[in-house]
Amino acid sequence: MAKTALYQKYRSGTFEEVVGQEYVVRSIKNAVRTGKIGHAYLFCGPRGTGKTTMARLLAKSVNCTNPDHAPCGECENCRAAMNGTHPDIVEINAANETHVEDIRDLIERSRLAPMMGRHKIYIVDEVHQLSSAASSALLKTLEEPPENVIFVLATTDPQKLLPTIISRCQRFDFSKVKKNQITNHLLSIAEKENIRMEESAAEMIAVLADGGMRDALSIMDQCASYTGDNITLNAIDQIYGLATTREKIDLIKNILTKSLEGMLSQISSYEERGIDLQRFTEGMVDILKECVIWQNTHKSDLLKVLTMEEANEISEIADSSVCMHIAEEMLYAKERFKNAVSAVSAFEVICLSLATEGTKPQKVQETAPVSMPQRIQPAPVPVRPSQETVSAQNVNTAVNKEEKSPIPEIPEQPAVQKPVIPVQTVEKIDQLKIIQLLVQCSKAEKVKVEAAFTQMRSMMNLESRKYISMLQDTVIGASGEDCIVLVTKQQAVANRINEPSFNRDLYEFTKTQLNTDKIVFAITEDDFREASAQFRIMMRDNSLPEACKVEKYSEQTVREETPEDKVIALFGKENVEIIGG
Repeated sequence: MAKTALYQKYRSGTFEEVVGQEYVVRSIKNAVRTGKIGHAYLFCGPRGTGKTTMARLLAKSVNCTNPDHAPCGECENCRAAMNGTHPDIVEINAANETHVEDIRDLIERSRLAPMMGRHKIYIVDEVHQLSSAASSALLKTLEEPPENVIFVLATTDPQKLLPTIISRCQRFDFSKVKKNQITNHLLSIAEKENIRMEESAAEMIAVLADGGMRDALSIMDQCASYTGDNITLNAIDQIYGLATTREKIDLIKNILTKSLEGMLSQISSYEERGIDLQRFTEGMVDILKECVIWQNTHKSDLLKVLTMEEANEISEIADSSVCMHIAEEMLYAKERFKNAVSAVSAFEVICLSLATEGTKPQKVQETAPVSMPQRIQPAPVPVRPSQETVSAQNVNTAVNKEEKSPIPEIPEQPAVQKPVIPVQTVEKIDQLKIIQLLVQCSKAEKVKVEAAFTQMRSMMNLESRKYISMLQDTVIGASGEDCIVLVTKQQAVANRINEPSFNRDLYEFTKTQLNTDKIVFAITEDDFREASAQFRIMMRDNSLPEACKVEKYSEQTVREETPEDKVIALFGKENVEIIGG
């Protein structure tokens, strides 16, 4: 005979055995005790949270001959319900019986009087999978329910149900079971089953179950089979491709100390072991988060993942701002894993970026707080750091040069005026000019411009359509105080946007209609990618140029467009030869 699965063996038989869902249990118990039973219930919530179990408990309770202690488990109705032989309790899986004929048959049978108990109970699981015709037929019955009939509908996706069905049911939303409740329940079952299980292993299973008690018991069953009823945290790591807290701490330390060799060696070992890098990244974020909590509170009772010693180990080489910066980058990288061809390569890239971006992980004195560089997230490649960071880097560069210079101290001079970039012509924008633009850009300015361009796309007038049609093949790569850098796949599109007459009209439109007083520059994806790579190298070497100021359009800066300009804008200067004069 096959072994009974733990989730079946330990399915709750009374309301007191239900783990979590306190408000649902209390509501149903009170309704049974007072005899105020509704004709239709809707149980919603994630899988494995007790919806079907609660439906069965309700079905047993309403027919129990001892309502003060229902379900008593001793009367004839309770025993028949537990054995699955009660003629008045019918369970239907809507995933299999989705057709209108199935529901019509159910409705016809529901009109018959109960055979054994006081009520007939129909439990319809995964009710959202009913066909449209079947849902309409069920709705009619819920509007005019037969006497002594109770419908219990269970679903993981209530949004797919007809609103009219939902409005005719008493709705109960089941929440995910808390991790500590799952942990305690697993330890209790392990004791009953004579299974040796570490408390840390039970906590890890609770994390893997993600709020589902059925999933937790299934995982425990699998681990018990693998380990021979001796479940340890190390065994769970091996089964599910997890890494230990120690390994995550070591990788964080390698990033902070810029130990690239050790970092790459670790990541390579994770690939060989089949480590789930998304879950690994979540673990790193939890560790960094707890480091921030520890550094600001020094309360050990707030630590759930780390010990005090481990929190201090990281805190000695990185302050809370550095930890928060890495955690934010890891959260951003985690989303990119979903679409990456190689999750390992994506993980390596983000770790290399954090280790080589130029941040100093050393403990920072309170008198000189660190200003962390912002990662730029343009499409399709990363954007530049914030203006404040660039300014700080330029100051550091000036200080370093001053320390090395043998020239005596020079009297203070007036501030040097920033280089000015004139409004563009149709010619291709060179790499240095792109970098000068990126130096003044920031993520905050990019967000503002994206909002303005979104507003423009919602305009329906003829003037806005002229620009929408041209800009539909572009994305905003970066934006600064007085410039917008658009990225496109086609050089011809970039040439047209950069063409003086069109560019001036676009500038005037965005200034008057969108309240955005910025000059637009358009470049290709390849140019932007190369310039961004060079930008990061220069930032690392503290050799970035001064932040530039872009010259705005005026009557003197724009000449009348000639036919030659129009031809060059259409085909590109490299493809046009002007013959004659």
